[in-house]
Amino acid sequence: MESSHQARKIIERLLLLILLGLLGWAGFWQWHSPLIQQLSLHTQEPVQITILTTPAMFVSYNPSIRQAQVRVLTEKKSPKDLSQRVRKLLESENISSPSVKFFEPAQTQREIFWEDFKKSLSGWRYNPLLAMRAFGAYISAWHNRRTNLSPAEFILLATEMTELEPNDFTVSLPQKVTKRKTDVSPTLPPSAADKAPLTIQDRPIIVEVLNASGRKGLALELTQYLREQNDKGLLRVDVLQYDNYFTLQETSWLEDYSGRQVQLKQLGSAIGITGEVRVGNTPNVICDTRIILGKDFKMPL
Repeated sequence: MESSHQARKIIERLLLLILLGLLGWAGFWQWHSPLIQQLSLHTQEPVQITILTTPAMFVSYNPSIRQAQVRVLTEKKSPKDLSQRVRKLLESENISSPSVKFFEPAQTQREIFWEDFKKSLSGWRYNPLLAMRAFGAYISAWHNRRTNLSPAEFILLATEMTELEPNDFTVSLPQKVTKRKTDVSPTLPPSAADKAPLTIQDRPIIVEVLNASGRKGLALELTQYLREQNDKGLLRVDVLQYDNYFTLQETSWLEDYSGRQVQLKQLGSAIGITGEVRVGNTPNVICDTRIILGKDFKMPL
């Protein structure tokens, strides 16, 4: 009985030492890591993360409003080339390298990595193995020096990401035709005007609805629904026109031409489109956004 009591006291002391060690470790990184300070204090200064896929992606996350912007590089450099250039590119933008983190995933094809990321972001609550797989991918990258994110930074960043949905990300694709060299610059956070709720905007969002699902009459059905919601004051949306898209699409998305990303996120949630908001490559003088209805679209109840 006495030996059992002593063993229990030893275990309690070990657990206390482990807890104190974890608290000291967390305090050290809280003091020394600008990224952890930005995330824990929810500052308006964006967190910059470079994803070394092919082509590379630059993620700018604003902790204060929990919105992220993703910009894709035009040049298709290999991750190895980019990892050698990333510090020079950051220095050219006068950004201190410790505050800007990079991560090179095992899967460096941008499309595949981005789809896997969205799948994990949407499904980890129902399938915890997706979260474990993401953690394993980080451990592999950290062990092989393919990231400068510390374990503490990764844990806090992953915890922050669990609060997001795919439509919290705005993706800006490169121009199809460009002749000048494009340098890396951090994406700016959404402006203060974008933080205003949709219902108090001076002007409703002008929308064009395009049917890419192959189902006849779907664009008209959504147009009537949106106009009814606008008449009731539930959404500030003005559907300018509806038509068919030039090709069939598997998934639905919103294409932004106005920069009103927060309002478009609200609109997407209202009609059940939870994918990322894409940024149009060319200005559109007709509408603020296009709603492309893919085969996965279902009319809101």
